[in-house]
Amino acid sequence: MRSAEISVSSHVLSEFNTREASELHEAMNELGACGVGRIVNLPQIIVVGGQSSGKSSVLEALCRIRFPIKDGLCTRFATELVLRPSLEGRVRATVLPADKNKPPQHFQTSGFREEDLPSIIQDSQGYMELSGTGFSKDVLRLEIEGPNLYPLTLIDLPGLFENVAESQTLSDKETVNAIVSEYMKQPHSIILAVITADLDLSRHGALDRVRAVDPDGSRTIGVITKPDLALPGTAREAAYVKLASNLEGANKLELGWHAVRNRTELEKDVNSRDDIEDRFFKNPEWASVPKQNLGISNLRKRLSRVSYDHIRKNLPRVIRDIESNMLERESELAQLGNPRSNLDEMRAYLIKIASEFQRLTRDGIQGRYEDAFFGGLRDGDLKFRALLRNFNRAFDHVLNTKGSTINIVPSSSLSNKAATEEPTSESLKIFLRKYPYRFPDPVARKESDVLRELQHQASMNQGTEFPGQPNKDLAIRLFQEQAKPWELIAQFHVDRVTLVAKAFVDAIFTHLAGPPDSNRTTEIILSTCVDPFFHAKEKILKSKLQELLKPYANGYSVALDAEFHSAFSFKSNERTTNRIYNLLKDKSAGDKLTRSLISAAVSDDNDTKDGEYGAQTVIDMMRAYYETARRTFAVNVINLAIESCLIADMPSILTPTEVSIMPEHRLRELTSESEDVQDRRRQVKEDVDVLRRGLAICKKYQPRGLTAFPSHPQPRVPLSLNLQQPGAAPNGDQASQAPPSSSSFYSSKSIEFSMARSPSPVNSPAPAKPTRYMFGGPSVFGGFGG
Repeated sequence: MRSAEISVSSHVLSEFNTREASELHEAMNELGACGVGRIVNLPQIIVVGGQSSGKSSVLEALCRIRFPIKDGLCTRFATELVLRPSLEGRVRATVLPADKNKPPQHFQTSGFREEDLPSIIQDSQGYMELSGTGFSKDVLRLEIEGPNLYPLTLIDLPGLFENVAESQTLSDKETVNAIVSEYMKQPHSIILAVITADLDLSRHGALDRVRAVDPDGSRTIGVITKPDLALPGTAREAAYVKLASNLEGANKLELGWHAVRNRTELEKDVNSRDDIEDRFFKNPEWASVPKQNLGISNLRKRLSRVSYDHIRKNLPRVIRDIESNMLERESELAQLGNPRSNLDEMRAYLIKIASEFQRLTRDGIQGRYEDAFFGGLRDGDLKFRALLRNFNRAFDHVLNTKGSTINIVPSSSLSNKAATEEPTSESLKIFLRKYPYRFPDPVARKESDVLRELQHQASMNQGTEFPGQPNKDLAIRLFQEQAKPWELIAQFHVDRVTLVAKAFVDAIFTHLAGPPDSNRTTEIILSTCVDPFFHAKEKILKSKLQELLKPYANGYSVALDAEFHSAFSFKSNERTTNRIYNLLKDKSAGDKLTRSLISAAVSDDNDTKDGEYGAQTVIDMMRAYYETARRTFAVNVINLAIESCLIADMPSILTPTEVSIMPEHRLRELTSESEDVQDRRRQVKEDVDVLRRGLAICKKYQPRGLTAFPSHPQPRVPLSLNLQQPGAAPNGDQASQAPPSSSSFYSSKSIEFSMARSPSPVNSPAPAKPTRYMFGGPSVFGGFGG
């Protein structure tokens, strides 16, 4: 595309650009290519004033670009003139409709010269909803880019008016007020409040509007135009001379006032304008005004300083933006590694990944979370040992509450509802909501019903046991029926922990080498190292689980004598105690408790008999064996299956030793990089260099306050304290007036201290957080169904 011809007064515009601002803007342009460091809402200079106050003439004098300034011709819509530095000339004229539902309208401009603006403004009216002599809320934006231009936005606004003229309406007045207010209230607008010296100061309504949006005048510069129309020696001229010195109390501004003499309609030569202005301000009436408050050239310099200060206020945020992006790019460079053009570089790169993988994997397994990879105190997705322990707690809880086929409830129970839920901690409840184990509750059965079924089964399965004695095989088969849910629960738990372990390993390699969708090495490691490892482990774990279940399924598991005896005795004693208590509580309260009474009570109860086949003892034996076996099984699944067959081997997925002897073809497969990756590394390195240079420049110019000395606590003694020493005489005699000794004073009195706070550094930027890659969450770890 051909560069547009741009003809503007660059030597005039250069007065807006101080050396410091120029260095900052050059840095911003470089940083912009990295997508960072852009100063949001660069200052824009808006002119506010009444009609015929000379607003457009001020803008024309500032930038030497002609604005329509004929008598009787007023600004009817906002015109934004946006200048930007660029290697090539570009011009873009756009009408921005007030109705946001309508698209912007672009119209052709082949180039730009200083005298072209009036014709562009005339052409733009054909794209606006503008009729007759009315006003429009549409905006004309003219963007001009070219060499030696300073970043500058100048906005010409319609003039305010209090009284409606013949060609104006009340609606026109409201439209103008709305346009001006919209621009004035924007915090990045530098307001040039333009008033004319040919009217009394009290007649300028624009000042009241400015005070409403900028009451302290921190972003307003007052501009006095037409000082040549104030008659010399008059009170009016004296008032404006005082105002130009910023000495007029009611209208004093923080940024001060400025006086300029605009060219008249008869003075065609723009270049001679400044000479005429200089001669005028040499008149004795204006000699008392500080020279820096007079003339268009000084106003440019003043605006340059205000704009530069605005930019500096934004620098702490820009610095944080740069530092954050530097961390991201340096992290990306670390993931990309050094260039890998030969086998030695490839091997060194992969050894580093393998070493770091082993370290992070072992840290996660052993619960050491100092590395930034694991996150902070409130981050839990990558803290692997904590996840394992929570999953094991969940497994034990589910096996305990949902691991049996039936739940035997007392015969006296009024409800068949299972009472298998054990007290659960709040943290376990939260964990189970995130990672649910969905298994059915045991079916509740009354003990009397189970006893009747067992009596029937025992009669059909009699062996060589003595009459009335329980059949141990019947107890084993009852246990096997109870423990049927174990396999599904345990397999689900093993599958879930395996998936969590795999997600943890994926996250480590992604952290070390980059996401698999943008890093070939990560993709190959995951598909050729991680996937085969876990595929093999799934088979091993399934086989190990069957091995652990086999003793219980086939009835060969033997409980430890002491453990089983203790559990069995507890169940039997508990049942006997409850039975005797229920028998005795019905006896007369006055009866003396004797051996014969207890014997009679027991003998009177037909239920004390264990039945012809010892069915009650069978239930007690099954319960005792179930409890001991369940705990043993849970521990074995955790230690012998998960920990021994899976967790312990995870650091061996990729080891430095394996890489050191890896054949060439395999090494190239894992580490070779495409041209895209090589180009990306070069680009990131260039970005880091640009960011470092830009950071140095921004830190050079950022506002800096003085470091305060830390304040020391000073004792402050309340007036109500009586500071008499012990034993001193009252009523103000010499003894009472003597100052107390330091030892007696501090040992016997309570002193109140006040500590002044040290001021914090001005605009101190917050430290950037290191980039952290997050993986897992419910989409990886959760969402399982039972």
